[in-house]
Amino acid sequence: MADSVMGCIAEYYRSRHELVLKLVDRLDDQQIMWRPNRTTPSIGFHVWHLARWADYMQEMITDTGAQIWEKEELAAKWGFSDANLGFAETGLGMDDDVSASLLFPGKQVLLDYARRAFAKAGQAVEATSDDQFHRRVRDRHRAEEEELALGDAVLNWLVHASRHLGMIECMLGVQGLHGTATR
Repeated sequence: MADSVMGCIAEYYRSRHELVLKLVDRLDDQQIMWRPNRTTPSIGFHVWHLARWADYMQEMITDTGAQIWEKEELAAKWGFSDANLGFAETGLGMDDDVSASLLFPGKQVLLDYARRAFAKAGQAVEATSDDQFHRRVRDRHRAEEEELALGDAVLNWLVHASRHLGMIECMLGVQGLHGTATR
């Protein structure tokens, strides 16, 4: 276990991403994209959404203005250019019909983006010291350029990742596949 509060938080944050990848890596494209109905997002959507938030978060922490998603123009490459992808193109607040219409790339492409976004976010969180917990970070995607405490943001995203991990586990169960996220 880490010697600092932020070190401990970073371990848990990174482990959520590792568990997502562990669960999804064994699936095929059909299992990743399967949906029981139009209003339930696929596992692929959850992975993409988590990767988008990780990418978004690492940009906020490092204040580099450099998301993989934006730098590599992945929305265009994946054919999502005309879709309303929600807040900051993260899927937050996305309409069910838009979500249902997204044709995600194959497993390898999706997981490649997720691995890279998770790694950059993990590095950003790991580089954060306890003294920086209350440091204000800028959210450049909000019109009023809102600021929030870095530690609060990371804890929020840790809870968020855990919720989506549970949704992925549920989707596995509904498909008759076994798998739980254990550390």
